[in-house]
Amino acid sequence: MKLTAFTIAASFLCLIGCQSNNEEPASVAETPAQTESVAESKVVLFGLYTADKASTVVEEFAPTIDSLEKSVNEKLEEPIEIQFKIANEYQQGISQIADGTVHFSRLGPASFVLSKEQNPDLQLLAMESKKGERVFNGIIAIHADSDIETVEGLAGKSFAFGDELSTIGRYLSQALLLEAGLSSDKFEKYEFLGRHDTVGMAVAAGDFTAGALKESTFKKLVEDGQPIKALTKFDNVTKPWVAHQSLDSKIVEAISQSLLEMESSSVSKDGFLTATEAHYAPVREAMTASKKF
Repeated sequence: MKLTAFTIAASFLCLIGCQSNNEEPASVAETPAQTESVAESKVVLFGLYTADKASTVVEEFAPTIDSLEKSVNEKLEEPIEIQFKIANEYQQGISQIADGTVHFSRLGPASFVLSKEQNPDLQLLAMESKKGERVFNGIIAIHADSDIETVEGLAGKSFAFGDELSTIGRYLSQALLLEAGLSSDKFEKYEFLGRHDTVGMAVAAGDFTAGALKESTFKKLVEDGQPIKALTKFDNVTKPWVAHQSLDSKIVEAISQSLLEMESSSVSKDGFLTATEAHYAPVREAMTASKKF
């Protein structure tokens, strides 16, 4: 039996936990049979970047990648082993799919647009489904005790964005603010904080009046007791899965088919849908609009 994606993820999580307790990192022992099996498999690298904590991201994706690996192997004559390659930030994640450091990736919509600018030959595999639709929500969050009722009411206040390359954390939220007449000079201050959970925690702590983050992270923070609420919601296109052109076409087809056959997964509970570049046109428009922020 070879090492599965879940085993790799578990090892990754253990490494983080051991380091936080000043212990020596544990390793996953391979038997001779495992080593031989891995050697016989073609390694396919799956790229991710950390929009939330790295441990959370890997734990979330491991079951889906295990299921995908099994399905792809059933479709191919030669076995493959899918391994994670985690990027610490958005730009690294974009670069590693654009230059072929990884074979396929799950990207944010804006990251897909930027990666296609770097490498027009990237191929769309599928896009995640949200209750059968290709749309999910971003949130402008404020403190639970705030009396602000409209986006316009944020004038003269402070705002926390996510990563400078984030679809929700920057481009779509800035386009929304501009529609409300709020450019950067209308705020007391604004900063880019990186991860979505960091933005939510900063608003909860009162460090910023408002912040932009994805709805799933917002809901998780609220469930954990963080004092934040939604000022408004806005639409975002669901996330694309993308392959580098160097990946064997048979594997590309098998991955795409396997994703589209998934009725649910740990990542996209409603499965996956076919994708075209036209689905991401609204994001391109928001990215252009945000230049005026």
